[in-house]
Formats: sequence, structure tokens, C-alpha cells
Amino acid sequence: MQINKVYLAPMEGVADPPLRKVLTAHGNYDECFSEFIRVTDVVLPYKTLEREVPELKENNARTASGTLVRVQLLGDNPQTIAATAVRAVKLGAKSIDINFGCPSRFVHHGGAMLLKEPDLMHEIVSTVRDALLPEIFLSVKVRTGFLSKEEAPEIVSAIAVDGVDEIIMHARTRKDLYSEAALDWSVIGRVREYAHGILMVANGDILSFEDGQQCSEAAKTDRLMVGRGALSIPNAGAVLKDGAEPYTTSEVLKVVDEFIQELISRRFQEKSVLDRAKQFLGFARRTDKKLVEFFKLFCRENSVDKARKLIETSISQDEN
Repeated sequence: MQINKVYLAPMEGVADPPLRKVLTAHGNYDECFSEFIRVTDVVLPYKTLEREVPELKENNARTASGTLVRVQLLGDNPQTIAATAVRAVKLGAKSIDINFGCPSRFVHHGGAMLLKEPDLMHEIVSTVRDALLPEIFLSVKVRTGFLSKEEAPEIVSAIAVDGVDEIIMHARTRKDLYSEAALDWSVIGRVREYAHGILMVANGDILSFEDGQQCSEAAKTDRLMVGRGALSIPNAGAVLKDGAEPYTTSEVLKVVDEFIQELISRRFQEKSVLDRAKQFLGFARRTDKKLVEFFKLFCRENSVDKARKLIETSISQDEN
């Protein structure tokens, strides 16, 4: 199946502004997402939204390479989420996503915890949709269930509110977390009828062109979302949509170095720069065996200059 849209996922603790900037410059994504922005019983201040999604003010809700950033909100109060969404739009947001998919144990009554409460999910989605102008794109991100994927039809029915533009489904339950054995893209395809024509987006362990094709066929959709696979394959959008060759080891390392430089330019502390680079490489090594040994060497470095020199040396060796 031809993949028509590929999104960069809203990975909490990973897909922050500097990483969004770097990956969207390489990935050929149709849109990327902010990390979830937690909304409590207080409408978020404009300055909070600007801090979490600086692209709203800096570049008309787009990354430097022109990729639209969708603002993702998480919470359990329909009114404050809706009011915060309206504020995001006033700042320039063109699209909003509601998070019912985050499985973090630190999110006590929000994210995937609300999968147990379809009535509340319905109220939140309806309230947000009513508060926004029709031209503002609205999506809802969920999992296939809280404890069981048998819950998926009820979940989709609850959020399939008139005016919702997309339903993004991660192909695991909250209980499954990120278990490889539990991944089941076919659930997405089986619940399409409950979406009443709302477009479905499939998410979960898409790490190659072949994965994308299998996921698309099983989920019966031409829209995919890539999460940590984007760190394994920085040009994932081009790979999945156009069949491009995945970046080579040296190309991946060049992107890592670009990310390091971006963090430095934003005045991140040296330890944070090294930790974020290790995080990137930790995911990249999943699909590139050449990076397994390199990762071990990289983790021993305690200075950014030495780490960058190690990258430079490895690139030179890989290309010669």
C-alpha cells in the first residue's frame, strides 16, 4: 500500500523542540507533535505554551524546515483543556491533539488512564471540538485498550465525535506498555467501522519500510506515526512514503552530531547534551548493528568535545 502521510510522534522526554527541529529537517514528515502538555484545573498561561512549543511564536507553528507542529494536550478537565486549546490557536496553532495514549505511571488521571472512562473521554473531545473553529484540525491519540484490546471498539466509539479529523491508535494496551510481543496493528483495522469515517493513523514499532507496509496492510490505513523508530532511521518519512534507502551509519552519526550542536546552541549543560546524544544512539543501535559497539565507546566519554571527535572518527572510518 502507498503510504501518504507519516507523522513524527509526540515522544515525552524525547521529541522536544531541538529534536523536532533536527529530525524534521531529515525525515520528510507531514507533521510533528509537541510532547504532551499537561493541563490541570487551571487554563495554561500563554507563556507556558510558548515555552513548550516555541515554534508557535518563532515560525508560525512550524519547525525551521517547515514541518507543522501539532500541539498535544493531556488532562482530565474538559473545560480547561478546551480553553488551553483555544489559547494555543491564538498563538498560531493550526492543529490540536488530545492525548489518551501516554502509559506513564506518573500520569495518574490523564493519558491512557482515561481509557477506562469512555464517557469522560467523549466529554473532553466534544468540549474541545466545540471550542475550536471548524478549520482547526483535531486529532485524538489512544491505545487499543487499558487492560485488553477488546476494549478498542468502545474507546473508538467514545472519541469518534463529529468534527474529529483523525484518530491515532498505538497498537498496544496501557497494560502492554511497549511489549514487542503485545504489538497488534490489526486491531486498528478491525475498529475502523466504529470511527464512522474518521481517518485512522497507525502507531507502534514501525522501524523499517517493511514494517510500514505490514502495519499499513494490517491497520487498513495509509497514515502512519513513527516514534522511536525516527531515531533509528532519521529519514523515516522518506523511507516509508517513497521507499528511500535508510540513512547509513555515517549519515545517522552526522544527524546525532547535528543534534549535539543544536543542543549546544540552546545552552544545554554538557551532561544534558551527552545524555541526550546517548538517548538518540541508544535507539539508533536497535536497527544498526554497527552502532552497538560504537554506543559502548560513546557512553564512556565525559566531554562533548571528545564525544564529537569520536563521532567524527567513526564517520571517517565508515566512509573510507
